[in-house]
Amino acid sequence: MDTCIRFAAVTNKSGEILAKGSKPNTKLYLSPEETQETIHHAISAWSSREKHYDKIGEGLYTLAVYEKLRRATIPLPSGNLLLVTIDNAGGQQQIMEKILNEVKIRDISGTISGA
Repeated sequence: MDTCIRFAAVTNKSGEILAKGSKPNTKLYLSPEETQETIHHAISAWSSREKHYDKIGEGLYTLAVYEKLRRATIPLPSGNLLLVTIDNAGGQQQIMEKILNEVKIRDISGTISGA
């Protein structure tokens, strides 16, 4: 995991966390319950965006910027969502490019897409 990534979780469309991890010795700002609430909001937001895909194309990711961190939500090829929080130290564009490159070739199970 990139050192600027604070937390990452993969969730299915029901909100069940399938995998998660955080940077060692990182104080998480949200409780598990608040994280779950955030996940449900992200799932709802992505579901509402899908109805416009035929007109504007599929969503690649969303990025929310807060005072203490940045949160990206990325739809995975498997249909699941990846939620990533990133430090505000800078380099977010490069981090997002790394994440998106991984998402393009790997799904939630870690298998290569198209294989």
